[in-house]
Amino acid sequence: MRVSSRRLRGALRDFMPYLPKHGLSVALKKIRDIADALGAVRDQDVAVMGLQKLEAGAPPEAAAMLHQLIRARETIRRQARKNLQQALHKGRLKQLQMDVETAIDSATANPKPAKRRSKNAEPHAEDTYREVARRTILKRLREVEKLSKGLYRPLKMEPLHRMRIAAKRFRYALELFEPCLGPDISIFVNKVGALQTSLGELHDSDIWIETFGKNRNGVVQQPKEQRGAALWLLSHFVRLHSKHLRSALGTWSEWEANEFGTRLREYLTQNLPVVVLPDDTSVSDQTVD
Repeated sequence: MRVSSRRLRGALRDFMPYLPKHGLSVALKKIRDIADALGAVRDQDVAVMGLQKLEAGAPPEAAAMLHQLIRARETIRRQARKNLQQALHKGRLKQLQMDVETAIDSATANPKPAKRRSKNAEPHAEDTYREVARRTILKRLREVEKLSKGLYRPLKMEPLHRMRIAAKRFRYALELFEPCLGPDISIFVNKVGALQTSLGELHDSDIWIETFGKNRNGVVQQPKEQRGAALWLLSHFVRLHSKHLRSALGTWSEWEANEFGTRLREYLTQNLPVVVLPDDTSVSDQTVD
């Protein structure tokens, strides 16, 4: 459900430059609120599962500390689930559905294309779905390329986090528009997916390292066994950080060596069949995985 909400937000975000955005902006915020509630639970699910797996192979003193961390995460998760239950109240979901449908009907009923934010892309009344796809994918590609400089500052977490988000949006756009670009686009989807995975696991390691770092003063004052456990855990996540960083660097190095960016741009300019959505196409006619 969390992934579905993200894909829905991604689709709305990709089409907003071509549609009146007032109603869509309100709908997008409501979807984001639910996505945040889902994400809060999912974050704790992932943390608990990861810590439980680590606990099974940790030395006794580290396992004891991990057990405490798991209990603390489970407490946080229980509260997050209560918040999620409120966000997913049947009445709220029904209202959200109505709001989204109304916003989309209103936006797509407007015969005049909205002014695009891009200075180099003037609106045209006969834009095809494929042309919208081409512009959107190129925009997402440029975002990832611009943020790739963060790989040259691997100890700074935030730039790599932004690159991860850009890679995710890039992959969602590729998958969203795949039906009108042909099956060969899946090559680029897989490459971007591998980059997103490496950056995601790297970010998780960064979060754990930062978490232990925030407690450093309390750890120093603890008994020798607990200090040793904290150092063991910190060392573990530093090793993971190095592993996932090497993976991300290797994936991006392959992307550049094989000129996937250039190849994708060339692919998008080929004379592929043009797909124009009929005027009466409704949301229910579209299938999104």
